[in-house]
Amino acid sequence: MNVDNLPIIGKEDDLLLQMEQFKMGLVSRATGGEFDAKEYSKFRKLILANPNLEKVVPRFLKLCRTSDEFWGWIKAEAPSYAERRVIIANEINPILEILEYENGEGALEFSKNYEEKEVIGHGGFGMVYLYQHKLLKLNFAVKVFAPAFYESGGDEKELERFFQEARILFKLNHPNIIKVYDAGLIGKRPFIRMEYFDGKNLNQILQDVGSLSVDKSITAIKSIAYAINHAHENGVIHRDLKPSNIMASKPNQFRVIDFGLGIFIENELHSRLTKTGSQTISGYFNAPELVANPKLIDKRSDIYSIGAIWYTLLCNQPPAGSNFMNVLSQQNINQNVLNIISKCLDPIETRYNSCNELLDAIERL
Repeated sequence: MNVDNLPIIGKEDDLLLQMEQFKMGLVSRATGGEFDAKEYSKFRKLILANPNLEKVVPRFLKLCRTSDEFWGWIKAEAPSYAERRVIIANEINPILEILEYENGEGALEFSKNYEEKEVIGHGGFGMVYLYQHKLLKLNFAVKVFAPAFYESGGDEKELERFFQEARILFKLNHPNIIKVYDAGLIGKRPFIRMEYFDGKNLNQILQDVGSLSVDKSITAIKSIAYAINHAHENGVIHRDLKPSNIMASKPNQFRVIDFGLGIFIENELHSRLTKTGSQTISGYFNAPELVANPKLIDKRSDIYSIGAIWYTLLCNQPPAGSNFMNVLSQQNINQNVLNIISKCLDPIETRYNSCNELLDAIERL
């Protein structure tokens, strides 16, 4: 491909095609091949000049002005070709997600009633956009799922099951759970329209202020436990609870997000998403039995995650290693609090059986 013969960018699908070519060029350079310096420079300028991509600009594009600089950067980042492919996928896929979404059938229908404000999140499952209703002047968050979420050799069963299970989410009506208002398709990509909550997730709060006091941590955990108890009573198990899935705002307002995603974490989907460099199981915050068997559906797995989140709020680090409770005990924390957290993190057989049991123990504090 001669960069001088590239067409003027007039349509999103033209840009999408070129971004795919850019990704292939990066993979070639990162695995010992060639990537023309002029082509790299052209693609870099296209991305940096696009205001819609501002929040997902790959970090290496800001650092590496030439393909040779990219080669030096990627070698320092990862020693193996496989690791380099994952890095490139993680950096470029958010751009492809935005361009695919903007060109999808149904995107124009959204624009009739809603004005897109910005991208407010992205991850292995897709992109999250902030929209404002043009007449109501109300903000909503819209999550548009990634192709890897539903593509399975042309099998439509996952899409059908998505909407079957999505009906359950409309049952959840609790002050500590993000409210779901709508679900549908943009092209073949499912989306969920939900309440927009103007706050920070617990990861961001820990980065800003460090660990929380015991009293503040109890306030947060009680809100989370009440939310999860409500979900369990309605037949919904989260299965992907972690600090980034808990939003917080003053005064003591908490919302659990991404309900329903855990329903779809199964072996086939987990393997397919992992190949793209996406994470479906959240490591330190998922119960060992769920990591071992992603198909497991047991509400006690959520209780483990609540304990892991509580531990993290107090230590500013997740529970890890064989002596992680010793780390927590050195924080001069009340023994009753330590006992509750320890029981949440116990093997599934000796863990709390329900959020009601956990809340009763917290109330006795």
